[in-house]
Amino acid sequence: MQVEKDVPVRCVVQGADILGEVPLWCGRTGRLWWTDVRRPALQSYEPATGAFRALRMPSDMLSGSIALREQGGLLLATATGLYTFEPDSGHAPERIADPIAGAPGMRLNDGKTDRRGRFWVGSMHDTDRSATGTLFRVDADGSFRPMLDGFVLPNAICWSPDDRTMYFADTHNQIIWAFDYDIAQGAIANRRVFKDWTHQIGRPDGATVDTEGYLWNCMVASGQLVRLAPDGSVNRVIQLPVTNPTCPAFGGPDLDTLYITSHSQRLTAQQLAREPLAGALLALDVGVRGLPEPRFGG
Repeated sequence: MQVEKDVPVRCVVQGADILGEVPLWCGRTGRLWWTDVRRPALQSYEPATGAFRALRMPSDMLSGSIALREQGGLLLATATGLYTFEPDSGHAPERIADPIAGAPGMRLNDGKTDRRGRFWVGSMHDTDRSATGTLFRVDADGSFRPMLDGFVLPNAICWSPDDRTMYFADTHNQIIWAFDYDIAQGAIANRRVFKDWTHQIGRPDGATVDTEGYLWNCMVASGQLVRLAPDGSVNRVIQLPVTNPTCPAFGGPDLDTLYITSHSQRLTAQQLAREPLAGALLALDVGVRGLPEPRFGG
């Protein structure tokens, strides 16, 4: 597979995020939301006006992922639980659940909402790369249940357009899995390897699915954006101008712009000088459209 090195990539926000993550397009407001996990900060960008906003959060509110809410505002998945939050209200976030129950060193990381309004989110130890992570399903009433465990760094949660397949990755172990998904019951079964990236430089981070059912995955450490066919074969590889892209999301009024977050953590001063877009929010046109982001039902 030939690596595409000439795809035009735009710098949308030169934010220098320490750990930019989980971009999320809100069609109601015309905003793209994302987080800087390490700062921590909740950020938004409006393509129509160019307006950028960064809201600093308390140190215990570092958000590994966010979700849109049906009632408005966001759901925040943090180191201290799950919170509902309306960024424009002036009110503090309100905790609705705490799946990790204050376990030392643990925090919630990647999460996405299925098309019945359930939020799926994985936990991880923030510093110790041990297989202590749990994948939780959070229902609209705030109740939650563990669905899978024994992984290190949860990422790439997303679903096929027909809701029959769920994807999930362990970045640390460089594996993307696929599951049969029962949308009516919110159940996973038949876990299988979708893509094995072991012995590669890149590690699978965040992912999204386009209208054709192909999975777009950001590869940390190799600076590549990879499009995978439903059978797991590599369809496209695009080289990005950052070493550590973290997560893609389709946005814009027609969902035809692919936004990508990135990180700058652990880069030396010399590396940062060579890579001025590290931590920036990027955008590119890849010739396909994405799917509307589902909203958490709670």
